[in-house]
Amino acid sequence: MNLKKITYNTKMKLLPLAFLLGGLLVYSFAVSNTVKLSAEVNQLEDQVDRLSDAPLQIQILKQRLKEIEERIGTHSGNISQEEIFQKLSVYCKQNALTIREFPLPHELSTDDYSVETYLLEVEGTYSRLLKMVYFLEQDTYLGKVSALHFLLKKDKRTREEYLSLTIYLQTVN
Repeated sequence: MNLKKITYNTKMKLLPLAFLLGGLLVYSFAVSNTVKLSAEVNQLEDQVDRLSDAPLQIQILKQRLKEIEERIGTHSGNISQEEIFQKLSVYCKQNALTIREFPLPHELSTDDYSVETYLLEVEGTYSRLLKMVYFLEQDTYLGKVSALHFLLKKDKRTREEYLSLTIYLQTVN
């Protein structure tokens, strides 16, 4: 095909097609790589921005872990019923509370761990009972207080009313 024999009109009609083909070739060889690299750079910059405050987040998480460890103490995980009864009886003597019931625990076992639930009934004034719950939850780690049930009861022999607190205390071994 000889370009000198093609008419001017035909050349003008083929010129947009040539520009289109040239533009596609330039895009495929040069611009597309630049666009891909630009998108990759933007993605990496976003990752750097997210990771720039990582040391601060690590420090915050370490502080939270330290607070949690301080709250639960360095407990080995094996709490016996006698140990719980001993600590509670000492606390109850010091604070004029009476332990009404402390039956054997209910145990639920799985392959990896076992959960023991202790049911404990204590008699006393409302404020002293609340202080005992605070003692159980914050000051010592005898287990997790999972439920509380306050109930005003009447002693049938003396016909006196007293406030009773039933505590469900759970330990994981």
